[in-house]
Amino acid sequence: MATNALIDINTIVTRFLLKYKLSTEDAVIYTEHCANCVRDFHLYDSPNVVSEKIAISALGIIEMPGDMVGFNGLFSTTEGELWSFTERDRIVNTTTFTGAVEGQDSAFGEGAVLNDPRSDTYGGLGGVNDYYYTIDWKARRIFCEGIKSTTVLLRYTTSGVETSGVTYVPEFITPMLDAYMLWRSSYWIPPMVREREMLEKDYTKAEAKVRTLINAMTADQWRDLLLSITSQAPIR
Repeated sequence: MATNALIDINTIVTRFLLKYKLSTEDAVIYTEHCANCVRDFHLYDSPNVVSEKIAISALGIIEMPGDMVGFNGLFSTTEGELWSFTERDRIVNTTTFTGAVEGQDSAFGEGAVLNDPRSDTYGGLGGVNDYYYTIDWKARRIFCEGIKSTTVLLRYTTSGVETSGVTYVPEFITPMLDAYMLWRSSYWIPPMVREREMLEKDYTKAEAKVRTLINAMTADQWRDLLLSITSQAPIR
């Protein structure tokens, strides 16, 4: 039987210390660096995203989930498929309070209906949608236009690091985590300073292998892709 597909980072660190004959005294330090690499993997390499049903308020506002660190898309559904919203960063993203009640001041453009360019005439523009959004990262809110008081699908990324449980990662990224911890250790182990550049290159190569594996397509996927762009009629 093959090894399990998932492994916890504490086991990765324990095996790392064994493989490189390192003292267990620095296990906590290595675990911290391992967690940092896991975070970077989830942000920049991993295809895994969280898909969560989320409510849009009567003001057209979505409150970001507490673990959301990256945005991957906002969707409604139609005929069993997802319909993506279009980003429009000039949407007014303020609200107005009347006492303790949050509302919108139409005189300031809050909650206003946007004007779209023509899309159905000669010279019409693309990128016209029924639903738009803009993101306010500081307020951790997503402001929507064209849709209110309903539930939509939000896709987002997290750090991947559990604060109240065990953090599991794909077993195949273990070499990348090992390479990262070796590289970072050159910042506090004096004899390894001379090898820092080489260790960084080793980590970069390990990360590239992971990205290649994640982004590679199977023969059937290539076949489906080619068939999807093939037609018996001329394509303009």
